[in-house]
Amino acid sequence: MASLLEFIKEKHRTTPLWIKALAPVLLLGGLAVFAVTGAVTAFVITAWLGQPIPVLGFDQTVKQPIAFPHTIHAGTGLFPSTGLPGQFIDGLEMDCTFCHRTVTSQANAGVPPVALCSYCHKVIGPEENPELAKLRKAAGLTEEDPSPINWKRVHRLPDHVRFVHEPHIRYLTQHPSEIRNAAPGVNQLSEALPSQVCSTCHGDVASMLEVKQVEALKMGQCVDCHRENEAPTDCTVCHH
Repeated sequence: MASLLEFIKEKHRTTPLWIKALAPVLLLGGLAVFAVTGAVTAFVITAWLGQPIPVLGFDQTVKQPIAFPHTIHAGTGLFPSTGLPGQFIDGLEMDCTFCHRTVTSQANAGVPPVALCSYCHKVIGPEENPELAKLRKAAGLTEEDPSPINWKRVHRLPDHVRFVHEPHIRYLTQHPSEIRNAAPGVNQLSEALPSQVCSTCHGDVASMLEVKQVEALKMGQCVDCHRENEAPTDCTVCHH
C-alpha cells in the first residue's frame, strides 16, 4: 500500500501541469458527449415508436396564422373567445363535414376555402376581434388586398404512405363500437355520425382550442387496427 502511495505521489510530482489542467476538461467533455448521445438516442427511439418528445420545437401542435377555435365551432358549452380575452361564446356543435366536406367521399378531408369562412363571418363576430379581422382581410372584405391563408398542417404522414379517409369514415360510422377516444355513449350507437368517428385518430378535436396530434399514427398502430377490424394488411394497401 505504501509503495502505491509513493507511486501516485511521484506521478503527481512528475506529471506536467498542462496535463493536470486538461484532465478535468477531458473528463467533463466525455461526460457531456455521453449525455448528449444518450439524449439524442432516446429522442430518436421515442420518435420512432411514438410521437417525438415535445422539446426543441417538436410540439404536438402548431400556431396557425389565424386562431381557429374548434371548441367554439364544434364543441358544446361555453368557451373562451380567442380574439377577445375575458369573453365566452356558446359552442355551435357543428359537424366536421360542414368544413371538411370531402372527408366522406374522397382521400383527403379537405380544407375549407376562405369563402366558406367569410360567408358566416362577414356578419358574425365583432369587428374588434383581431382574429376575425385577419380573416376578413384574407377574404377581401376590407379595403386591403386579399391574401391566402397559409394554414399549417398538424397531422402528417410520410410521403410514401397513402391514407384514404373515406373507407375509414364509412367503416367506423357503421361500426361505432370500434371508435376510439369517443364521447360517452357513442360506442353504444347503432350508427355514428362522421364527426363522431374522427376522434379515433384525431382525438376529441371539439375540446381543443388548438388542434394537436394525440395519436402516434405509426405503422404498428395502423396494422394493429386493421387486424382487429379484419381489414387488409397487404403492403400495397397503404404504401405506394
